[in-house]
Amino acid sequence: MSDFAAQISDLVQIARESASRQRDAERQHEEGEARRLKACQDRAAALIEPIWELIQSVAHASDGAITVEKKRQSTSTIFALFWHEGQPDRSLRILVDEADGMIQASWVVPPNYGRSVDAPNVSVTDFEIASVEAAILLLADQRCWARGAIPMIPW
Repeated sequence: MSDFAAQISDLVQIARESASRQRDAERQHEEGEARRLKACQDRAAALIEPIWELIQSVAHASDGAITVEKKRQSTSTIFALFWHEGQPDRSLRILVDEADGMIQASWVVPPNYGRSVDAPNVSVTDFEIASVEAAILLLADQRCWARGAIPMIPW
């Protein structure tokens, strides 16, 4: 074999080894992402019951000032807390997306009440139930709402 043919043979071997390493790295990355997503999905599913228990306890403690509901939609659960004492009419909507392992919240207020301030989606791995408690306290903070302010959801 000539020197030139040997160089080509070496380059082909190097290219094949490089492609193999790249495929292995991509496979490992995809497996890691699949494990991370599965962990997020499991955590999201595990959050449903504690959030619902907290929300139900809030409704019970509010003596009718807050009513609640829970809806299941394919791979997500939506919790809603409705405020009935004072203006403005408002509710807090919390969505737990089990497929993506994300949680999101938003205020529902009358049209033209103010600018929407939906909370960003956050991964359930970074989420604490205390954030739901803080949002519920904001829902019930009549002084804040009476000033026309729409509070930021704390996550």
